[in-house]
Amino acid sequence: MKTISWITADCFLDVDLPVISRLKNHYRIYWQIIISHSCGIDYRGFVKMQIPEAGDNLEIVFVDEKHRRRDPRMLVSDYGIIRRARAFKPDIYYVSGFMLPWGLPLLRIMLPADKVVMACHNVSTPKGATKSGLAEMSMRFALASFKNIQVFSKGQHEVLDSRCSGKNVLEAPLALKDFGEPRTREKADDDIVRFLNFGIIRDYKRVDLLIEAGCLLFERGFRNFRVLIAGSCPEWDSRYAKLVRHPEVFELDIRRIPNEDVPGLFARSDYFVMPYQDIAQSGALTVAFQYNLPPIVSDIPQFREFVEEGVTGLYFKSGDAVSLADKMQYVIEHHASVHSSLKVNQAAFVRDNLSLDSIVARYRAYFDRL
Repeated sequence: MKTISWITADCFLDVDLPVISRLKNHYRIYWQIIISHSCGIDYRGFVKMQIPEAGDNLEIVFVDEKHRRRDPRMLVSDYGIIRRARAFKPDIYYVSGFMLPWGLPLLRIMLPADKVVMACHNVSTPKGATKSGLAEMSMRFALASFKNIQVFSKGQHEVLDSRCSGKNVLEAPLALKDFGEPRTREKADDDIVRFLNFGIIRDYKRVDLLIEAGCLLFERGFRNFRVLIAGSCPEWDSRYAKLVRHPEVFELDIRRIPNEDVPGLFARSDYFVMPYQDIAQSGALTVAFQYNLPPIVSDIPQFREFVEEGVTGLYFKSGDAVSLADKMQYVIEHHASVHSSLKVNQAAFVRDNLSLDSIVARYRAYFDRL
Protein backbone atom coordinates (compact mmCIF):
# COMPACT_ATOMS: atom_id res chain seq x y z
CA MET A 1 0.00 0.00 0.00
CA LYS A 2 1.45 3.36 -1.02
CA THR A 3 1.94 6.07 1.58
CA ILE A 4 1.14 9.76 1.15
CA SER A 5 2.21 12.71 3.27
CA TRP A 6 -0.50 15.29 2.66
CA ILE A 7 -0.39 18.99 3.61
CA THR A 8 -3.53 21.13 3.34
CA ALA A 9 -4.00 24.82 4.07
CA ASP A 10 -7.37 25.50 5.72
CA CYS A 11 -8.59 27.53 2.73
CA PHE A 12 -8.42 24.33 0.64
CA LEU A 13 -9.70 21.94 3.29
CA ASP A 14 -13.13 21.58 1.71
CA VAL A 15 -11.40 20.58 -1.55
CA ASP A 16 -9.24 17.84 -0.05
CA LEU A 17 -11.54 16.53 2.67
CA PRO A 18 -14.06 14.55 0.56
CA VAL A 19 -11.24 13.11 -1.55
CA ILE A 20 -9.21 11.94 1.45
CA SER A 21 -12.32 10.42 2.99
CA ARG A 22 -12.24 7.92 0.09
CA LEU A 23 -8.49 7.70 -0.57
CA LYS A 24 -7.83 6.50 2.97
CA ASN A 25 -9.31 3.17 1.89
CA HIS A 26 -6.49 2.73 -0.63
CA TYR A 27 -3.43 4.52 0.82
CA ARG A 28 -1.81 5.19 4.18
CA ILE A 29 -2.04 8.97 4.66
CA TYR A 30 -0.38 11.31 7.15
CA TRP A 31 -2.46 14.48 6.85
CA GLN A 32 -1.39 17.83 8.26
CA ILE A 33 -4.11 20.50 8.21
CA ILE A 34 -2.79 24.04 8.70
CA ILE A 35 -5.18 26.30 10.62
CA SER A 36 -4.41 29.96 9.91
CA HIS A 37 -3.75 32.53 12.60
CA SER A 38 -6.86 34.03 14.24
CA CYS A 39 -9.14 31.62 12.35
CA GLY A 40 -12.68 31.63 13.72
CA ILE A 41 -13.96 28.52 11.92
CA ASP A 42 -14.30 25.15 13.62
CA TYR A 43 -12.33 23.13 11.09
CA ARG A 44 -11.85 20.27 13.53
CA GLY A 45 -15.62 19.85 13.75
CA PHE A 46 -15.91 20.11 9.97
CA VAL A 47 -13.42 17.27 9.50
CA LYS A 48 -15.10 15.18 12.19
CA MET A 49 -18.44 15.60 10.44
CA GLN A 50 -17.18 14.04 7.22
CA ILE A 51 -14.66 11.59 8.67
CA PRO A 52 -16.11 10.45 12.02
CA GLU A 53 -13.47 7.70 12.33
CA ALA A 54 -10.05 8.13 10.72
CA GLY A 55 -9.28 4.39 10.72
CA ASP A 56 -5.91 2.69 10.61
CA ASN A 57 -4.74 4.26 7.33
CA LEU A 58 -5.26 7.93 8.19
CA GLU A 59 -3.53 10.06 10.79
CA ILE A 60 -4.80 13.66 11.04
CA VAL A 61 -2.69 16.39 12.63
CA PHE A 62 -4.00 19.95 13.05
CA VAL A 63 -1.31 22.62 12.99
CA ASP A 64 -2.44 25.90 14.58
CA GLU A 65 -0.40 28.82 13.28
CA LYS A 66 0.64 31.14 16.10
CA HIS A 67 1.49 34.14 13.94
CA ARG A 68 0.49 35.87 10.72
CA ARG A 69 1.89 34.32 7.57
CA ARG A 70 4.46 37.04 6.87
CA ASP A 71 5.88 36.88 10.41
CA PRO A 72 9.49 35.56 10.20
CA ARG A 73 8.72 33.16 13.05
CA MET A 74 6.52 31.23 10.60
CA LEU A 75 9.73 30.04 8.97
CA VAL A 76 10.24 27.77 11.99
CA SER A 77 6.62 26.60 11.86
CA ASP A 78 6.79 25.77 8.16
CA TYR A 79 10.08 23.95 8.68
CA GLY A 80 8.38 21.81 11.33
CA ILE A 81 5.48 20.95 9.03
CA ILE A 82 7.78 19.84 6.23
CA ARG A 83 10.08 17.97 8.61
CA ARG A 84 7.11 15.97 9.96
CA ALA A 85 5.92 15.29 6.43
CA ARG A 86 9.36 13.96 5.56
CA ALA A 87 9.63 11.88 8.76
CA PHE A 88 6.63 9.83 7.58
CA LYS A 89 8.88 8.60 4.74
CA PRO A 90 6.07 8.54 2.19
CA ASP A 91 6.02 7.45 -1.41
CA ILE A 92 4.24 10.69 -2.37
CA TYR A 93 4.02 14.20 -0.96
CA TYR A 94 0.81 16.06 -1.81
CA VAL A 95 0.81 19.78 -1.07
CA SER A 96 -2.34 21.91 -1.23
CA GLY A 97 -1.33 25.48 -0.34
CA PHE A 98 1.97 27.28 -0.95
CA MET A 99 2.45 28.39 2.70
CA LEU A 100 3.74 31.76 1.53
CA PRO A 101 6.15 33.40 1.90
CA TRP A 102 8.38 30.90 3.72
CA GLY A 103 6.95 27.48 2.98
CA LEU A 104 7.22 27.30 -0.81
CA PRO A 105 11.03 27.65 -1.01
CA LEU A 106 11.39 25.27 1.94
CA LEU A 107 9.29 22.68 0.13
CA ARG A 108 11.66 22.88 -2.82
CA ILE A 109 14.76 22.62 -0.64
CA MET A 110 13.61 19.92 1.79
CA LEU A 111 11.54 17.53 -0.33
CA PRO A 112 12.46 15.33 -3.32
CA ALA A 113 10.84 17.22 -6.18
CA ASP A 114 10.01 14.09 -8.17
CA LYS A 115 7.84 12.79 -5.30
CA VAL A 116 5.88 16.04 -4.76
CA VAL A 117 2.44 16.62 -6.26
CA MET A 118 1.74 20.35 -6.13
CA ALA A 119 -1.92 21.36 -6.26
CA CYS A 120 -2.17 24.53 -8.35
CA HIS A 121 -5.62 25.98 -7.80
CA ASN A 122 -4.99 29.13 -9.85
CA VAL A 123 -2.44 28.59 -12.62
CA SER A 124 -3.70 31.92 -13.91
CA THR A 125 -4.57 34.54 -11.30
CA PRO A 126 -8.02 36.13 -11.74
CA LYS A 127 -7.85 39.79 -12.75
CA GLY A 128 -8.48 41.92 -9.68
CA ALA A 129 -7.51 39.21 -7.19
CA THR A 130 -5.89 40.24 -3.91
CA LYS A 131 -2.06 40.24 -4.05
CA SER A 132 -2.13 39.09 -7.65
CA GLY A 133 1.54 39.96 -8.17
CA LEU A 134 2.66 37.71 -5.34
CA ALA A 135 0.35 34.95 -6.57
CA GLU A 136 1.79 35.08 -10.09
CA MET A 137 5.37 35.08 -8.83
CA SER A 138 4.69 32.14 -6.52
CA MET A 139 3.02 30.17 -9.28
CA ARG A 140 6.01 30.68 -11.56
CA PHE A 141 8.30 29.42 -8.81
CA ALA A 142 6.11 26.37 -8.13
CA LEU A 143 5.90 25.43 -11.81
CA ALA A 144 9.67 25.82 -12.20
CA SER A 145 10.33 23.70 -9.10
CA PHE A 146 7.95 20.76 -9.43
CA LYS A 147 7.03 18.40 -12.25
CA ASN A 148 3.92 16.75 -10.81
CA ILE A 149 1.08 19.27 -10.94
CA GLN A 150 -2.63 19.06 -10.21
CA VAL A 151 -5.12 21.38 -11.86
CA PHE A 152 -8.86 21.49 -11.21
CA SER A 153 -10.36 22.34 -14.59
CA LYS A 154 -9.81 21.87 -18.31
CA GLY A 155 -9.32 25.61 -18.68
CA GLN A 156 -6.50 25.71 -16.14
CA HIS A 157 -4.93 22.66 -17.78
CA GLU A 158 -4.87 24.58 -21.06
CA VAL A 159 -3.29 27.59 -19.34
CA LEU A 160 -0.65 25.31 -17.81
CA ASP A 161 0.18 23.79 -21.19
CA SER A 162 0.55 27.27 -22.68
CA ARG A 163 2.98 28.34 -19.97
CA CYS A 164 5.24 25.30 -19.70
CA SER A 165 5.71 21.78 -21.05
CA GLY A 166 6.87 18.46 -19.71
CA LYS A 167 4.64 18.42 -16.64
CA ASN A 168 2.98 15.28 -15.29
CA VAL A 169 -0.52 16.63 -14.81
CA LEU A 170 -3.47 15.40 -12.78
CA GLU A 171 -6.65 17.09 -13.99
CA ALA A 172 -9.56 16.44 -11.66
CA PRO A 173 -12.48 18.77 -10.94
CA LEU A 174 -13.24 20.10 -7.51
CA ALA A 175 -15.33 17.70 -5.50
CA LEU A 176 -18.73 19.08 -4.65
CA LYS A 177 -18.59 20.90 -1.34
CA ASP A 178 -20.98 19.36 1.14
CA PHE A 179 -21.61 21.35 4.33
CA GLY A 180 -24.29 18.96 5.56
CA GLU A 181 -28.04 19.22 5.73
CA PRO A 182 -29.87 22.45 6.71
CA ARG A 183 -30.90 22.44 10.35
CA THR A 184 -34.47 23.41 9.49
CA ARG A 185 -36.66 23.72 6.41
CA GLU A 186 -35.42 27.18 5.51
CA LYS A 187 -37.37 27.98 2.33
CA ALA A 188 -40.11 30.45 3.11
CA ASP A 189 -43.60 29.58 1.96
CA ASP A 190 -44.12 32.67 -0.16
CA ASP A 191 -43.89 33.87 -3.75
CA ILE A 192 -40.53 35.59 -3.29
CA VAL A 193 -37.74 34.54 -5.69
CA ARG A 194 -34.38 34.65 -3.90
CA PHE A 195 -31.04 35.20 -5.63
CA LEU A 196 -27.98 34.19 -3.59
CA ASN A 197 -24.38 35.33 -3.80
CA PHE A 198 -22.12 33.52 -1.34
CA GLY A 199 -18.41 33.63 -0.56
CA ILE A 200 -15.58 36.03 0.21
CA ILE A 201 -16.29 39.24 -1.70
CA ARG A 202 -13.46 40.21 -4.05
CA ASP A 203 -13.24 42.82 -6.81
CA TYR A 204 -13.16 40.24 -9.62
CA LYS A 205 -16.37 38.62 -8.38
CA ARG A 206 -18.27 41.83 -9.32
CA VAL A 207 -20.86 41.81 -6.56
CA ASP A 208 -21.43 45.44 -7.53
CA LEU A 209 -23.17 44.20 -10.70
CA LEU A 210 -25.58 42.09 -8.68
CA ILE A 211 -26.39 45.04 -6.40
CA GLU A 212 -27.04 47.27 -9.40
CA ALA A 213 -29.18 44.59 -11.07
CA GLY A 214 -31.28 44.25 -7.92
CA CYS A 215 -31.79 48.00 -7.77
CA LEU A 216 -32.77 48.09 -11.45
CA LEU A 217 -35.39 45.38 -10.89
CA PHE A 218 -36.86 47.37 -8.01
CA GLU A 219 -36.99 50.48 -10.21
CA ARG A 220 -38.77 48.43 -12.90
CA GLY A 221 -41.51 47.78 -10.37
CA PHE A 222 -40.63 44.27 -9.17
CA ARG A 223 -41.08 43.54 -5.46
CA ASN A 224 -41.38 39.74 -5.40
CA PHE A 225 -37.66 39.01 -5.16
CA ARG A 226 -34.76 39.30 -2.74
CA VAL A 227 -31.00 39.48 -3.27
CA LEU A 228 -29.09 37.58 -0.57
CA ILE A 229 -25.41 38.52 -0.26
CA ALA A 230 -23.51 36.46 2.32
CA GLY A 231 -19.76 36.59 2.85
CA SER A 232 -16.90 38.53 4.37
CA CYS A 233 -15.74 41.85 2.93
CA PRO A 234 -13.46 44.29 4.78
CA GLU A 235 -14.40 47.02 2.30
CA TRP A 236 -18.16 46.57 2.41
CA ASP A 237 -18.98 49.85 4.14
CA SER A 238 -16.61 51.92 2.03
CA ARG A 239 -17.23 50.33 -1.37
CA TYR A 240 -20.49 48.41 -1.58
CA ALA A 241 -22.97 49.63 1.02
CA LYS A 242 -23.53 52.93 -0.81
CA LEU A 243 -24.57 51.04 -3.97
CA VAL A 244 -27.62 49.57 -2.24
CA ARG A 245 -30.25 52.14 -3.24
CA HIS A 246 -33.24 49.99 -2.27
CA PRO A 247 -32.38 48.02 0.88
CA GLU A 248 -35.90 46.57 1.14
CA VAL A 249 -35.07 43.95 -1.52
CA PHE A 250 -31.65 43.03 -0.11
CA GLU A 251 -30.79 40.58 2.65
CA LEU A 252 -27.18 41.15 3.70
CA ASP A 253 -25.02 38.95 5.91
CA ILE A 254 -21.57 40.48 5.60
CA ARG A 255 -19.26 38.28 7.66
CA ARG A 256 -17.34 35.05 7.38
CA ILE A 257 -20.14 32.52 7.15
CA PRO A 258 -19.71 29.56 9.53
CA ASN A 259 -19.81 26.17 7.82
CA GLU A 260 -22.92 25.14 9.73
CA ASP A 261 -24.85 28.14 8.31
CA VAL A 262 -24.08 27.40 4.66
CA PRO A 263 -26.76 24.71 4.06
CA GLY A 264 -29.47 27.04 5.32
CA LEU A 265 -28.40 29.79 2.91
CA PHE A 266 -28.76 27.49 -0.07
CA ALA A 267 -31.97 25.90 1.20
CA ARG A 268 -33.76 29.25 1.36
CA SER A 269 -32.57 30.45 -2.05
CA ASP A 270 -33.75 29.77 -5.60
CA TYR A 271 -30.80 30.80 -7.81
CA PHE A 272 -27.06 31.23 -7.30
CA VAL A 273 -25.67 34.36 -8.99
CA MET A 274 -21.99 34.62 -10.02
CA PRO A 275 -21.23 37.90 -11.82
CA TYR A 276 -17.47 37.14 -12.01
CA GLN A 277 -15.33 38.95 -14.56
CA ASP A 278 -12.59 36.31 -14.26
CA ILE A 279 -11.91 33.06 -12.42
CA ALA A 280 -9.71 29.98 -12.48
CA GLN A 281 -12.34 27.63 -11.08
CA SER A 282 -15.01 28.25 -8.49
CA GLY A 283 -15.45 26.38 -5.26
CA ALA A 284 -18.65 28.32 -4.64
CA LEU A 285 -20.15 26.90 -7.83
CA THR A 286 -19.55 23.38 -6.55
CA VAL A 287 -21.59 24.25 -3.46
CA ALA A 288 -24.45 25.36 -5.70
CA PHE A 289 -24.29 22.06 -7.60
CA GLN A 290 -24.13 20.11 -4.34
CA TYR A 291 -27.34 21.77 -3.11
CA ASN A 292 -29.01 21.71 -6.53
CA LEU A 293 -29.30 25.49 -6.79
CA PRO A 294 -29.42 26.63 -10.45
CA PRO A 295 -26.68 29.17 -11.30
CA ILE A 296 -26.89 32.45 -13.17
CA VAL A 297 -23.35 33.26 -14.33
CA SER A 298 -21.45 35.70 -16.50
CA ASP A 299 -20.61 34.42 -19.97
CA ILE A 300 -16.88 33.93 -19.38
CA PRO A 301 -15.28 30.77 -20.84
CA GLN A 302 -14.40 29.27 -17.45
CA PHE A 303 -18.03 28.50 -16.68
CA ARG A 304 -18.64 26.60 -19.92
CA GLU A 305 -17.47 23.30 -18.44
CA PHE A 306 -20.38 23.28 -16.00
CA VAL A 307 -23.13 25.59 -17.18
CA GLU A 308 -25.07 25.05 -20.39
CA GLU A 309 -27.47 27.87 -21.22
CA GLY A 310 -31.04 26.97 -20.44
CA VAL A 311 -30.04 23.44 -19.39
CA THR A 312 -27.94 23.51 -16.21
CA GLY A 313 -27.98 27.27 -15.71
CA LEU A 314 -28.31 30.68 -17.33
CA TYR A 315 -25.85 33.24 -18.70
CA PHE A 316 -25.76 37.03 -18.86
CA LYS A 317 -23.31 39.35 -20.58
CA SER A 318 -20.17 39.74 -18.48
CA GLY A 319 -19.77 43.15 -16.87
CA ASP A 320 -23.31 44.24 -17.82
CA ALA A 321 -25.69 44.92 -14.92
CA VAL A 322 -28.61 45.52 -17.30
CA SER A 323 -28.09 42.10 -18.88
CA LEU A 324 -28.03 40.52 -15.42
CA ALA A 325 -31.20 42.38 -14.44
CA ASP A 326 -32.88 41.17 -17.64
CA LYS A 327 -31.99 37.55 -16.84
CA MET A 328 -33.21 37.90 -13.25
CA GLN A 329 -36.45 39.42 -14.53
CA TYR A 330 -36.86 36.50 -16.92
CA VAL A 331 -36.59 33.89 -14.15
CA ILE A 332 -38.92 35.88 -11.89
CA GLU A 333 -41.56 35.95 -14.63
CA HIS A 334 -41.08 32.26 -15.56
CA HIS A 335 -39.93 30.91 -12.23
CA ALA A 336 -42.17 27.84 -11.95
CA SER A 337 -41.14 26.29 -15.26
CA VAL A 338 -37.54 27.52 -15.45
CA HIS A 339 -36.56 26.61 -11.91
CA SER A 340 -37.82 23.03 -11.98
CA SER A 341 -36.28 22.29 -15.38
CA LEU A 342 -32.86 23.65 -14.41
CA LYS A 343 -32.84 21.65 -11.17
CA VAL A 344 -33.60 18.37 -12.94
CA ASN A 345 -30.88 18.94 -15.55
CA GLN A 346 -28.37 20.10 -12.97
CA ALA A 347 -28.88 16.96 -10.88
CA ALA A 348 -28.34 14.79 -13.97
CA PHE A 349 -25.12 16.66 -14.83
CA VAL A 350 -23.78 16.11 -11.31
CA ARG A 351 -24.59 12.41 -11.45
CA ASP A 352 -22.87 11.95 -14.82
CA ASN A 353 -19.83 14.24 -14.43
CA LEU A 354 -19.12 15.26 -10.84
CA SER A 355 -19.65 12.18 -8.73
CA LEU A 356 -17.07 11.75 -5.98
CA ASP A 357 -16.34 8.21 -7.16
CA SER A 358 -15.28 9.44 -10.61
CA ILE A 359 -13.12 12.23 -9.15
CA VAL A 360 -11.37 9.93 -6.68
CA ALA A 361 -10.71 7.44 -9.49
CA ARG A 362 -8.65 10.12 -11.26
CA TYR A 363 -6.53 10.67 -8.15
CA ARG A 364 -5.95 6.95 -7.72
CA ALA A 365 -4.95 6.39 -11.33
CA TYR A 366 -2.48 9.29 -11.09
CA PHE A 367 -0.98 8.29 -7.74
CA ASP A 368 -0.59 4.68 -8.82
CA ARG A 369 1.43 5.76 -11.87
CA LEU A 370 3.90 7.85 -9.86
